[in-house]
Amino acid sequence: MSGALIFVILLVVVALVLVFAGVKTVSQGSNWTIERFGRYTRTLPPGLHLIVPFMDTIGRKINMQENVLDIPPQKVITKDNASVQVDAVAFYQVIDAARAAYEVQNLHLAITNLALTNIRSVMGNMALDEALSKRNDINNTLLAVIDQATGPWGVKVLRIEVKDIAPPEDIVVAMGRQMKAEREKRATILESEGVRESSIQRAEGEKQSAILTAEGRREAAFRDAEARERLAQAEAKATAVVAEAIAGNGVQATNYFLGTKYGEGLLPAGRSGRHHGLDCRHRRARQGGAGARRGGRGGAAARLGSQHRLSAMSFKIIFWYWWALAAVLLVFEMMLPGIVFLFLSIGALASGAVLLIVSDLSLELQLVVFAIVSVASAVLLRPALKRMQQGRPTDANLNARGDSLVGRTIVLDTPILGGQGRVKLGDGSWTVTGPDMVAGSRVRVAAVSGNELRVEPAP
Repeated sequence: MSGALIFVILLVVVALVLVFAGVKTVSQGSNWTIERFGRYTRTLPPGLHLIVPFMDTIGRKINMQENVLDIPPQKVITKDNASVQVDAVAFYQVIDAARAAYEVQNLHLAITNLALTNIRSVMGNMALDEALSKRNDINNTLLAVIDQATGPWGVKVLRIEVKDIAPPEDIVVAMGRQMKAEREKRATILESEGVRESSIQRAEGEKQSAILTAEGRREAAFRDAEARERLAQAEAKATAVVAEAIAGNGVQATNYFLGTKYGEGLLPAGRSGRHHGLDCRHRRARQGGAGARRGGRGGAAARLGSQHRLSAMSFKIIFWYWWALAAVLLVFEMMLPGIVFLFLSIGALASGAVLLIVSDLSLELQLVVFAIVSVASAVLLRPALKRMQQGRPTDANLNARGDSLVGRTIVLDTPILGGQGRVKLGDGSWTVTGPDMVAGSRVRVAAVSGNELRVEPAP
């Protein structure tokens, strides 16, 4: 019994050793390579796995997360022989654990030296001013070159950023003096251009003033000549009328006109009461002499004036005329919805209300009130009515549109920085979350929450 018990115990111990040797647990964010007798066979993703004990061994444990690599500072000679100190930072991620484990030795050192040499190559082809002002071009060039070089290693370089470009102190001082001189030059040019423009404008103003003054004098002379011409025509016509009256009535007309001129000559001498009787006698003589001649013509003119007054008073706008017009416009608005008739009806209602308060308001003022209220109501109410007519998309429509994007592969038109970015799809713009990627990367939509897309690198 003791021998059988010992055998069973040994068998259990061996089984436990085999289990512990064959069961492997890979943590999230890591990949393990498996070697059988020293040769790579497969890669274990995160999770629980079984391997053949004593035949399969763990080769390399590769970190699949995004890594930050600090590029040490180095001195670079630019195209114009300026010495600057440059340091940068690189962000990369292993996408193929087997290649990263067996295609390159000391991955960090390899990427660091690759970045250093390419920084010297890129900035050596640029002048100092270009290197200081075109960091984005430097970053994009370095990213394209280094990402292509690290592709066979199973590594994806996500970003390379130049942190600082420090020229020598004497060059910084010279650049400051150059900038100051350039600004003073621009200020002098602008000041001279301002003086020139001011002189041109002043001369143009004086020219226009002289032209307008000459035109004013010409117009005034023309008006004076026209007035003198009309006055002469009026005097000629009056003389002809007087001659005609004298020829028709003889002595009576002559006495009338002489009496009139005599009375007009006495008026400037004074306005005392002793001239009142003479003035009345002259007025009665004038009325008696001219009444007979103008009786027929004056009566016809009086009848014609009374007819015009009667025709002008025969039509009068009443307040309910405007309200009836407002009702008709509202009916047109309901039949032909366009909002225009609504504003006109508001103007008609306001005109009727004003006429109800001020009953003797003229037609011209009524039309002015109608026009002002119609235009004011259109300006004030039209934006609010348009907002009421416009509909807003519901959350259900937005969710349905987002669900249709799940699984779709898209190309980033802007990079994802700090885990967040934006992408334009059709006529809408969406917030994108996921690992940092450069513009032009292909990603797959994994999930949608509201107007936010969670993406992952496309296979």
